Amino acid sequence: MNLVDKINEIFDKPNKFDFYSIFNNLQLLLASGSDMPNAVSNIAEFQNKKQLASALYSISRNLRAGISTGMAFKKTDIFPRIVPPTLEAGEKSGHLSETCEKLSDLMFMQHNLYSKVKNALLVPKIAAVMMTIMAIAYIKIAIPEYIVLYKDNDIPLPGIIIMVTDFVNAIVDYWYITFLGIYLIYKTFCWFEENRSDIVDSIKLKLPIYRDLHFNFLQHQFSSILSIMISSGLTEQQSLTQVSQVVDNSVMSSTILRVRDDIMRGRSISDSMKRNNSDHIFDSLLLASINAGEKANAVPKALDQCTKYYERTINNQVETVSTKLTFIVMIPMGIIIVAMFLFTLMPMFTYINKVTM
Repeated sequence: MNLVDKINEIFDKPNKFDFYSIFNNLQLLLASGSDMPNAVSNIAEFQNKKQLASALYSISRNLRAGISTGMAFKKTDIFPRIVPPTLEAGEKSGHLSETCEKLSDLMFMQHNLYSKVKNALLVPKIAAVMMTIMAIAYIKIAIPEYIVLYKDNDIPLPGIIIMVTDFVNAIVDYWYITFLGIYLIYKTFCWFEENRSDIVDSIKLKLPIYRDLHFNFLQHQFSSILSIMISSGLTEQQSLTQVSQVVDNSVMSSTILRVRDDIMRGRSISDSMKRNNSDHIFDSLLLASINAGEKANAVPKALDQCTKYYERTINNQVETVSTKLTFIVMIPMGIIIVAMFLFTLMPMFTYINKVTM
């Protein structure tokens, strides 16, 4: 595969908005009287992304061959893990159109939240890159001029300036070693995230500033996905099994499975969640809402209300986190640049004082 093909593959990869569009169109076509195979085939015809179009045509063929909707979507291995079991349950309950509508709402909601979080984290990243470029430019361009000036006038240069200059020069001159080091650090982090996700995910729940946003994001995931699962006709045990596979934190995933096991022993979902909440993985509002929903026999409705609350909370937190992270990045970098500037000029001031005395 050449470079152009790799770039095309990246842009061809489906995202949450693509999935929202597909399920929104499916709901409209099914509600208009179309059957599932024809609806999927019609949507495939208007797909700009080859990967999605191919997957949809494959689904349509499998549906015509008699394969269930959930299994047909699962075979493509392209849709989120929540999709196949939800469609399977919706098909069995005879509410496939309503299930598609719920999936489209979920995908649209997740697309908006993911986009806002990504955009918010982009600002501190840009700030970090800009400050790093400024620091390197000052060390590579300005400081050498001062070094020449000081040498010509026999002015001693502070050792820290020489040390930092040599260090930065080594990083820039041996850029391939620098990039190799960054790549190895990145791959090590990826390895930890894949093989020891319990450690990484536990750290995410404790990181200052980021932890509150991540915590509310998990509450939103849990409430929104569990609601759509139960509404589609799955039992609480089945729903929790599916939710445990899609939440973005292995610590929460393990807790959800313990909750499921308690429900299988005869306990209610709210009681099971309270019993397994020693790590405070579930928010108190979520627990109270599910408890109230159980008493009113309206757990999905209670979960929907929680989802709306966490969505608003995340929207408010995103800007705050972005601002704080930007300051955290800029203040140390700013101090370093100012310190370098002062250390560079100090020998000149000392020299001037000696001359004028």
